[in-house]
Amino acid sequence: MPAAFVHRLLMEAAVPERLKLLRLVNSRSSWRAEQIRAYQDEKVREVVAYCWKHVPFYRAHWSGSIGAPEEIRTVSDLQRLPVLTKEQLRTRLADLTTTDPAVQSTPARSGGSTGRPTLFRMTKFDEEMCWGQMYLAWHWAGFNPGDPFLVVGGESIGVGLGDKRNWRDRIMNRWVSSGSNLTEERARELAASPHFSRIRFIYGYPNAIRELGELLSGLGAKPPRLRGVVCTAEVMRPEVRAEISKAFGGVPVHDQWGLNDGGLLAADGPERDGLHVFFHRGLLEIVDENNRQIDELNRPGRALATSLSNLATPFVRYETGDDVHWRSFDPAPSGIGWPRIGPVDGRTGDVIYLPSGRRIAMPGLTLVMRWLDGLRQYQFIQTGANTVTARLDTDDSFALGECEVLDYLRNKIADEIEWTIVRDKPQLTQNGKLLIIRNDWLRGQGLTRPPRASESIHTS
Repeated sequence: MPAAFVHRLLMEAAVPERLKLLRLVNSRSSWRAEQIRAYQDEKVREVVAYCWKHVPFYRAHWSGSIGAPEEIRTVSDLQRLPVLTKEQLRTRLADLTTTDPAVQSTPARSGGSTGRPTLFRMTKFDEEMCWGQMYLAWHWAGFNPGDPFLVVGGESIGVGLGDKRNWRDRIMNRWVSSGSNLTEERARELAASPHFSRIRFIYGYPNAIRELGELLSGLGAKPPRLRGVVCTAEVMRPEVRAEISKAFGGVPVHDQWGLNDGGLLAADGPERDGLHVFFHRGLLEIVDENNRQIDELNRPGRALATSLSNLATPFVRYETGDDVHWRSFDPAPSGIGWPRIGPVDGRTGDVIYLPSGRRIAMPGLTLVMRWLDGLRQYQFIQTGANTVTARLDTDDSFALGECEVLDYLRNKIADEIEWTIVRDKPQLTQNGKLLIIRNDWLRGQGLTRPPRASESIHTS
């Protein structure tokens, strides 16, 4: 009996709701924009009424905008409501949590890939819907539940500091590889592992996957049964997509965008011509500077999220921090009828390259920093071959002193780095974007990547 089939049976037993929701979402893949809008109009009415009754924050937040929840009947009516900011979520979490005793939930935390980790609560149904939607996005890249696959990244996508598998990994037929410790030695170990030849799908952070792919390519190794790659959690630049595909033998590389806290997900379909916006778990608004919805194509605006399946901490008009635009409202040749957005202008970053050969991509840092209480935002700037400045924007609840922070970074990230701590906000680019990792050392030499061994590079 094929191993993938066995793992599919195990998943049917362990996570039946997840696979049931996958089938539901897939059955609606041909829905057009009009059907989706009717579905979301109904869900908006339900969510707004629920928040008015059970979530204390919103009744006060919406005062002066509406006098009763019945005034919000459609997606368009959401424009009457003020936005929810990340700072409000951070400071008013208790008031944003449902008072409904019938709703069971568990603590959740965003992956911190925006440089601003977020706490909230999540229902089991919302978690399973998240997975069901994501499995469909992966299916468009060649994945089927039960297939052996590799995840490369940080904790926001289920990977810790090491490569140790847990029982969930074994049921899902998933192997993991940390994005915080990418070296030639670890790539060689992966290539020599028994599961390497069975991997059919790779998921993770684009920069981490690119670095791993190039290390494997240098060893003359690539998974022979690999069908596709899906990248998430940071902006995938066109050249990075091309480099990943080349490193893995020309397989298709798909893009995926979303955020767990707001319930949004959008992903490339088989054509890779824009990201199809999923609509069961969350609702996307693209708005202008006055928070008015943008309906025309190719006009950029801010992405707002309204969660439709998480009653524990409902998000209504939540600021994502990303800029997006509508690319098409027409069905794709594959038959997927959902509206598509163009490339996302949002979270991204460089890579830290160290003299030892170790490469640290963004997931290795988000994994570590998301657990520091009182940390509003963070940024890492490589200033020399082994020197990095950590800019930390903290509030009064941040309890660590400088020596404790240094010990934490040395233990959790790298002790070969000479760390400098600056307690201040991150430095933004000229267009106001945040690079979680900024490699000034390479940029100062006119480089974006270290040269090959045969070329020279300044080490001071």
